[in-house]
Amino acid sequence: MKQIINRSSWIGSMRAILDFTPGRLELNFERDSTDDERIEGLRYSMNDTTIYFNLPEELSEIHPDLLGLATILLCNQFTGDYLQLPRPISRRFYEMASGVISRYKLVEDIDEDIEPIGVNSNGRPGLCFSGGVDSSAALAILPARTVPVFLNRPLEQDSLYDSHAPLAICKMIAQSGYDVNIVNSNLEHIRNPLGFPTDLANAIPCLLLSQYLELDSIAFGTILESAYGIGHEHFIDYGKGSHWKFYGTLFSAVGVELNLPTIGISEVGTAMIGMSSPIASLGQSCIRGSWKKPCNRCWKCFRKEMLNFAIDENLGSPEFWRMLDVNEIQVRLSAFPISHENVIAYSMQRIELERHPSLKPIAAKLDMNKNLGFLEKWYSDSIEFVPDKYRNYVRSKILDFLEPATFEEEMEVKSWDMNPHLASTMAIRAQDRLISYWQDLN
Repeated sequence: MKQIINRSSWIGSMRAILDFTPGRLELNFERDSTDDERIEGLRYSMNDTTIYFNLPEELSEIHPDLLGLATILLCNQFTGDYLQLPRPISRRFYEMASGVISRYKLVEDIDEDIEPIGVNSNGRPGLCFSGGVDSSAALAILPARTVPVFLNRPLEQDSLYDSHAPLAICKMIAQSGYDVNIVNSNLEHIRNPLGFPTDLANAIPCLLLSQYLELDSIAFGTILESAYGIGHEHFIDYGKGSHWKFYGTLFSAVGVELNLPTIGISEVGTAMIGMSSPIASLGQSCIRGSWKKPCNRCWKCFRKEMLNFAIDENLGSPEFWRMLDVNEIQVRLSAFPISHENVIAYSMQRIELERHPSLKPIAAKLDMNKNLGFLEKWYSDSIEFVPDKYRNYVRSKILDFLEPATFEEEMEVKSWDMNPHLASTMAIRAQDRLISYWQDLN
């Protein structure tokens, strides 16, 4: 017999309203005053729009815990005091989710008859696939049974986003034998300006399909720079941080493990994998250009082309320096520190600056004497973020492409600290000169 506990429809809360028919799932949200107060303090707002997911017609049922997690990933940042999920949930999901959500409370809407989702012992890994270089490198080191799930966003008239390249890549990897799934969704439209409302919101299609596709884990192409803070101010012990605890717990609560195969690999390493692996070589990180025709005007194009040129002059475009005329790239290079500054410094250390003098004002503010050879290696401590059943396979595949970091190189990772350099007179003066240089150019 069902037991609905404390279904508090009268409590002021963010309330999710679900409409699910075969082939389409829609979510709408009703806010209260505490939600609006919360949103006023953010740098972005919440749109009043129907969020949809186009799903397989034969998918007639989705576990309420999966619906609950999808809801949390959509509106977590916008919720004030309470969140009312669209369906009653299992007690285990309620308790695990409540254990890591501290800023607001889930309305206690539990159905004791709902069985929580266990990990599928015969399952296969899913991958939130973007078509980018890092995502493609992740696919190259995961088992061949891996299911790439691509979130296809609607093309907007005023948007720079172009899905032709990733869709072309999806078609090619499907022809190679992968069970590629494409889910059309406007989930980014919940936020103004457009963007993912939470870090792992791009996993929602994978989560909604996780039982249908028999997934036991969901993988991401997260790299060393993003997880451990390399290239940013200082090292972050990712496994002890709030990101891993929050998302790892939520995913475990619905029977899928977080799978981070590239987390110990730098952007340098994923580029190297892309140069060696047929599957990884398909990756294209530019989301503004078409297939094989990147825009060559965005930050990703500049960073990736310069890196490829630094690794192998025959593979990268020697014209990347022309992108320095683009305002977006000047703004990115003017940041202090630059995002992924380690990759920029690594690249410039390996480029003959006398042949590219326009790079010199940028190089002047970097720590050009730091040994960054460890970026070519695999930080093997990161294997703990791969589910047990896949660790041996992933380790073996990574070592097909990269050498493991030595003890000394692992210490370079763990002791990463840019603050002394950023506080140096040399770096500060070079930063000022770079800003003046851009102003003179413009």
